[in-house]
Amino acid sequence: MPQLLPERKKLPVPDNGDFSLSQIFASIGGGFAGAAVFAVITKGTSAAVLFAFLAPLPILIVALGFGLRHGATSALIATGLLSIWPSPVFGVVYAVLVALPALAAAYVASGAVWRGRELASAHAPAWAVLAAGGVVAAAVSIAVAIAAIRSGGLDEALNPLQARAFIAIEDLIRTQELGDKFDPSQLSALVVFAFPATLAALTLLSHVLNLWGAGLLARASEASTRPWPDIAREFVLPRTVAGLFLIASAVAFAGNLPGAIGLVFAETLGLALALQGLAVIHALLRGTRVGGVTLTIVYIVIGLFAWPIVLFTVIGVADAVFSFRSRKQAAQARRG
Repeated sequence: MPQLLPERKKLPVPDNGDFSLSQIFASIGGGFAGAAVFAVITKGTSAAVLFAFLAPLPILIVALGFGLRHGATSALIATGLLSIWPSPVFGVVYAVLVALPALAAAYVASGAVWRGRELASAHAPAWAVLAAGGVVAAAVSIAVAIAAIRSGGLDEALNPLQARAFIAIEDLIRTQELGDKFDPSQLSALVVFAFPATLAALTLLSHVLNLWGAGLLARASEASTRPWPDIAREFVLPRTVAGLFLIASAVAFAGNLPGAIGLVFAETLGLALALQGLAVIHALLRGTRVGGVTLTIVYIVIGLFAWPIVLFTVIGVADAVFSFRSRKQAAQARRG
């Protein structure tokens, strides 16, 4: 028999000071790509906004494939380019809503190494989402607070948005012939009050999808040395997240600035819990005959109507209390 050659050990991705020519080009390319994708939003069309959802992807690809330091370099390049054009404010928005959350998620997904120890060796997917969500929620909340203080109140800060929303809703009611069933003034006030929280939740959703996509690309190219996590099993948020979500939801009913900030955290934490709820469904349906069909229907319904995601937030909160997946594993162990 021919002698088998020893398996080659896969070396870790170079980082922290190792700047080869290919890595330098990757950092520069990631920065230009990130700036170009985000700058498309200046067109103001729906297609441009959807395309801008891919803005975190170049940074995440570089960070997961070449190292966090190279991802940070890409983020700095993109922020600098966008600060030159279209404007410095645009660069700041990119930095706090795209670059920082993406780097936080990549850092945690890579194990959150600190002084030679991995702080996120368990449940890394959940911690990565929580890290990105925390940065996004904090950034949006600070922006809302600054706008309210500078304008003399939250209502004054949101007045320009409410005027535009009122016109759009009034036109919609008129064209749909809804008559007196809805009050454009009340609807526009509600929509504008929820706008910062909705922006935060959609931004977090963008980071989650791009993190998943960048991870798949890094895995396919064999650039990542970390094994692909079992997301259905490992996406477990700390139980305190469910408690914070309930507290933030209660604060949201206070209205004014505290209510707006409470709603921001309620929606971001609610989305993270909804992802946990989806992970629970994946785990419980694993190995069943109808699992694939059921999950396909679930994602189609969520994609078409959006609001059913709230049901999975409820499942996520319940899982924080009852640990459905642990109970299933314990039952399987007893049967085995």
